[in-house]
This record gives sequence, C-alpha cells and structure tokens, in this order.
Amino acid sequence: MGRIVDNNRNLAGPAAAPRAGTAGILVANIRFSRDSSEVSPRPMRKWILRIHLYGGLLCAPYLMIFGFSSLHFNHHFAFVAPAPNSTEWQAPRTPTPATNNDALAQSVRDSLGLAGWTIPWKMSRDAAGDLQFDLERPGKSYTVHTVANEHKVRVEEHRKGFWQVVNSLHALGSVPNAPFTSWWAIYTEICTGFVAFAAVSGVYLWMNSQRERRIGLVAFLGALIASVGFMVFVILRG
Repeated sequence: MGRIVDNNRNLAGPAAAPRAGTAGILVANIRFSRDSSEVSPRPMRKWILRIHLYGGLLCAPYLMIFGFSSLHFNHHFAFVAPAPNSTEWQAPRTPTPATNNDALAQSVRDSLGLAGWTIPWKMSRDAAGDLQFDLERPGKSYTVHTVANEHKVRVEEHRKGFWQVVNSLHALGSVPNAPFTSWWAIYTEICTGFVAFAAVSGVYLWMNSQRERRIGLVAFLGALIASVGFMVFVILRG
C-alpha cells in the first residue's frame, strides 16, 4: 500500500508541474501583450512614419538635386561649366512683320521647332531691324539671329554639361514646346508638398515623443526665432 501511495504521488507531481508552468506562461504572455499594446504606436503616428519613409524615398532624387543647385547658387562651383562643343546652323524663314521683340522671338522659335524660354533682357535689334535673342532650356542654349533681307535665321547652339543640366532642374517648370517637362513640374509640386508635410508632421512626432524633449525644444525654438527674426529684419531694413 505504501508503494502505491508513493507511486500515485510521483505520478501526480509531474502532472501538476506542467499545469503550473503553463499558467505562468499565460500570465507572462498577458503581461507582455499589455506592455506591447502600450508601446505600440497609435494609428496616426504609424501612418505619418510610413509617409515619411516612402515620401522620403520618392523625393530623395529631387531633394539631392535641389540641395546641390542651392549650394551652387551660393558658391558658384567651378566644375559647373558648359560643355565645350557648340554648333552653328542656318534655316530658311519667311520674314513676318512684328514690332514686339518677344512676340517675334517666340514666332521664330516655333517656326524652327525649338524648345526653350525666350530671355527678354537678351534681345536686341541691329540697324537693319534684325532681331537677336537667346533661348534657354535645361540641356541647351541658343543664340538666334534673324536676317530678314536674306530670308534666313542663323542659330548658334550650345550644349550644356552634366552639372549644368542638374542645376537647371532646380524648380523647373513646363518648358515651351516641350510637353514632357510638365511631368517634372508635377514631380516638383509633389516633393514641395511632401517637404511641407514633413516639417509639420515632424513637429507633431516630436511633441508626442517622450525622449529628447529638451534638446528638441531648444533646436525648434532656436530655428524659429532665428528665421522669424531674420524675416522681420529684412522687412524693416529692406
């Protein structure tokens, strides 16, 4: 009888242990799930972080171009130089009467099938009344000279270098006679909107963060005071 009691106790012991262990695991899982639910980001924060991630990847090429061109505008890098090759060619053209320089320049550009903006401050007429003007586009620039008495147009074409093309993409809008460039204008608007969203949502994320509040506050207020102060200085001093 003693052996039977001992065996029953031995059999009951291992059976009870797993039950206690299972209960402990369940309690631990409940505690972990509560902790993880408290740490997990709220839906709005989660969506903002996703927009920051994928919007940053989408606009990274444009922001790099924008950053480089902004630095070039301030420092005028020597390596941003035009390509050495240029060509000259002529085309027949029937003269059309026009007193407005810009209207005549646009008419000549369209008749030649060229794309680009006319430059109003680079237009002049000679003694014979012939017009000379410049055209600009991201990859090329032209100097066009009309010769009315010979019924022709002389064109000097300059091809831009790689870094000049990159610099020309800074805030590029739609180029006349180049419909494809309108897509770049749309891309510019998207990236501009993303940058504005990133600035506002970045402040929101910082305000809802529990870490580095003091450093963030100093950086944010410092930049805000400096920016507003500089704008007020420019407005008052001109």
